[in-house]
Amino acid sequence: MNRKEEIKKIWTECFDDSREFVEMFFNRVYKESDALVLEKNGKIVSSMLLQPYAMTFQGTQVTTGYICGAGTRRAARGNGYMNELMVEALNSALERGFMSCSLIPAHDRLYFYYDKFDFSTVYYYDPQRFTSLHTFTPAGNYTRVKDPYLPEVYEAFHEFEMKRKCAILHSQRDFLNILDDLAHDGGIFVALRGESDRIVAIGCAAPSDGRLLVKDLLGDDHDAREAVLAVMRNEFPDTPVSVYTPAENNGRKPFSRGMARIVNAPLCLGVIAAANPGFKSKIRITDRLIPYNSHTYIIKDGNCAIDDSYSGKLDFDVDADTFNRIVFSSAKIGDVLDFPSESPYMSLMLD
Repeated sequence: MNRKEEIKKIWTECFDDSREFVEMFFNRVYKESDALVLEKNGKIVSSMLLQPYAMTFQGTQVTTGYICGAGTRRAARGNGYMNELMVEALNSALERGFMSCSLIPAHDRLYFYYDKFDFSTVYYYDPQRFTSLHTFTPAGNYTRVKDPYLPEVYEAFHEFEMKRKCAILHSQRDFLNILDDLAHDGGIFVALRGESDRIVAIGCAAPSDGRLLVKDLLGDDHDAREAVLAVMRNEFPDTPVSVYTPAENNGRKPFSRGMARIVNAPLCLGVIAAANPGFKSKIRITDRLIPYNSHTYIIKDGNCAIDDSYSGKLDFDVDADTFNRIVFSSAKIGDVLDFPSESPYMSLMLD
């Protein structure tokens, strides 16, 4: 059995995904270069994928590693093997030039497990819920794109994603996999043209536990997005609808979506400094798992320098978890902290 088949076997032991999804994933999504494994006595006991994703951050693009399929053979559990592999994954992400790692815990209890590796819950969403009686009534005229595989559909999708201030991006290959996954789940993809014949809104949804779950909804304005929901309502009548949207400071409690961990603090602070030339700060970071990050950083005039000899007053003296939370807080919290924070968003990760 080759390495890919070994990893596939561990996946099926650990997760409740259907056989069709697993086959699609390992035929379409899996890349050998993303696979990390831990071997004991010549046998793979734990595995995961560390997939690179582009991410908008501070007005530019960085790379985050997305960890998925982290699992250990049933017979080998309880020996700390995943702990060992997770630390290896963090160092691999650093070596590959990633700024951070992101993941979506398979179960709520795993949030506490990933806390041990200084992952922080920073991805949130605000679910908008509509009853089965709710009607969506756009004012404009829209035409549905018949073929979602047209190149211009992905181009529009990418343009919408790029407008998000801090969010994970999807390649064209990712987009095609998303379409196939939606079809497998009996879901719906909607792209609408406006009166100018330009694609003005896109939505992805799938039925889940008696509701239609809109996993992402992007568009020029509220009316265009409303038109997408109207099409979905027509195909899923008498079905409650939940729409995932980025969390905002609107008084509603956000729901946790995923976790992130900065693996390259110098890179992160360098990007922040360059994007905010007026920002000045003296920050000491202590990272118990990635010593590379444990330094005192002086930020001024658009630059970030390491100066471990500095003994003056610090603006921040933090561990890795706190650093994650500062960098990836909402802009409102950032204003309180006097730090240019950005709240990240993540969607459509085939979870």
